[in-house]
Amino acid sequence: MKRVILSALILILGFIVGINAQNKQNIMLSKKQEKIITISAFTAKGELDKLQIELNAGLDAGLTVNEIKEVLVQIYAYAGFPRSLRGLQTFMTVLDQRKAKGINDNWGRDASPITDTRDKYERGKDILSQLTGEKVEGRPTTGYAAFSPEIETFLKEHLFADIFERDVLTYAEREMVTVSVLTSIGGVEPMLRSHMNLSLNVGITPEQLSQLINIIEMNVGKKEADDAKSVLNEVLQSKGLTTSEMVNGVKIEKVSFSNRFLINVVGNLYFPPNYDASKKYAAIVVGHPFGGVKEQTSGLHAQKMAELGYVTLAFDASHYGESGGYPRYIESPETRVEDFSAAVDFLSNHQNVDAEAIGVIGICGGGGYSVSAAQIDLRIKALATISMYDMGRARRQGLGDGITYEQRMKTLDEIGEQRTREFRGEPRKDIAAIPTVLSENDTENTREFFDYYRTSRGQHPNSTTSYSFTSLAPMMNFFPFVQIETISPRPLLFIIGERAVSAYFSEDAYNKAVEPKELFVVPGASHVDLYDRPEYMAASLPKLDSFFKQYLK
Repeated sequence: MKRVILSALILILGFIVGINAQNKQNIMLSKKQEKIITISAFTAKGELDKLQIELNAGLDAGLTVNEIKEVLVQIYAYAGFPRSLRGLQTFMTVLDQRKAKGINDNWGRDASPITDTRDKYERGKDILSQLTGEKVEGRPTTGYAAFSPEIETFLKEHLFADIFERDVLTYAEREMVTVSVLTSIGGVEPMLRSHMNLSLNVGITPEQLSQLINIIEMNVGKKEADDAKSVLNEVLQSKGLTTSEMVNGVKIEKVSFSNRFLINVVGNLYFPPNYDASKKYAAIVVGHPFGGVKEQTSGLHAQKMAELGYVTLAFDASHYGESGGYPRYIESPETRVEDFSAAVDFLSNHQNVDAEAIGVIGICGGGGYSVSAAQIDLRIKALATISMYDMGRARRQGLGDGITYEQRMKTLDEIGEQRTREFRGEPRKDIAAIPTVLSENDTENTREFFDYYRTSRGQHPNSTTSYSFTSLAPMMNFFPFVQIETISPRPLLFIIGERAVSAYFSEDAYNKAVEPKELFVVPGASHVDLYDRPEYMAASLPKLDSFFKQYLK
């Protein structure tokens, strides 16, 4: 068995890196905002079957009935009465269906009474002034407004007074509706440019507009999205803005792409220092631990590998973080595995990625899922795992194989009973992988995870570590190593800490795999130490670099 143990001297004198605990987080769309976009797009396009799904998802995400009604009413000003009315009729059907299931949706508040007694045209001008940030004086004397003064009056009095004056939605939310509709129907680039400018004025970020376009691309079409991207680039360039950031010479861009289940997966794409847009690069997908998000250890590893010359992609798994997927916080092994292939889909089509040189790093639970993905996705040319967890074995037998068969059967009975209760409308039961407060009975392993996920060291608001109780059943049914031998002749690297209680998962996988394979042990390191501790990453990062440089050619 090829088992490599570094000496403490090499750890001290080896590859020295500066570790950033967190990458700067962009302010991105909330789940409610994402649903405003898809509801607007499908209403404008008249795709009522898809609209029905998104209306349900919007209510589940926390949109009130009145907020959705307001979206559907506003759309008539941009897509016409027929589209708006069909959207409202579809929404009525959805509400009736949910009521029949015993779901009592939150209607939310009504619009506040209008107390301003001024002429509606003047009120509309004032609202437009707030949107543009510039005082609107008098009546326009050129363009369409001069040619057709009637429509100018309708715009000010009805759109900006009657509609925008209603405070059920914020100005930012109304601009999201408008930009979503204009992007979806296409061919109205001057109006889209105007409303993208208004969006920026009312607090929508360039990143949010970019994500909005990505959502339209996934749900409506690439042509519509490409046209909108061109408009957005023009708008941002005119304002000296960008949708990317730089960290240690690495450019980071927010991206999104769909998986096979049409779930929107959101990631951060990292470009190496001195990035040359005329070249193609080896690329690495980095998958986060169970309960984690891309802003934690997977993002840190993506950043560090990009600094070493790779294009890297850290993504949020479906149902977690900024990615889509409903219900939220459920663990679906099939979907988790699919997300890796979707990431490879994305990179394979990137103009600066060598599609024959794509590797994967899976961390903790993401490691087990990445092994499963590599068995069925031959585009993954090299696979490395860090502190890998076999989530199936862990849920069947517990950490250290301490759960008996009888205990497992009892849990499955409880899961079945819980599913029955939830089907008839009783509350969902969630469990937390990491406690929010430590007790004197917690193990050293639990305390180690707590130190990362519940403190400033690695804590992130998108990482709740909670998931549905019923997720335990499909996790128990997950066997990631059943055909691990089929990964050969592609190489496998398992990196573990000498003190990691999870090391036996990687040792099991290593023993079942065939060459080329390597088990690399970092002296003194625990499971979570390899997430971010500089003294241990000083050993793991050079190993990862040499591994991928050898095999991603």
